Amino acid sequence: MFMSLEKKGKTDTRLCQNLCQYYKPGKNEELACQGFIVVHRLIGKGKRLSQEKPKRAAAPDTRTADGLKERVCAVCSFREADCDFILSGGTASPCGGYVLLLHLLGSGDLMLEEIE
Repeated sequence: MFMSLEKKGKTDTRLCQNLCQYYKPGKNEELACQGFIVVHRLIGKGKRLSQEKPKRAAAPDTRTADGLKERVCAVCSFREADCDFILSGGTASPCGGYVLLLHLLGSGDLMLEEIE
């Protein structure tokens, strides 16, 4: 199943539902982490991305994972006060957008250079 930007005039939150442990349906759905924003930008540019939870998550090398943090986490509005992943030094789970992007980088379905 591939994600569309909108679903019947409402923001599509399947990414969050499937991959984010912090997602709470109906609560602050107008807020979006930078991972979610990046995924939606890629889709808006025509990139076909599955939003299903992978059966086996792929992980990129450390350099690529660090690059993802620089491109996504460094500019996320939740970083300073609300991101458990960053505030815990990476011991807490990241947002669903980050999880998906990390998997796509590890599987080779996405290149770091495609992430703005």
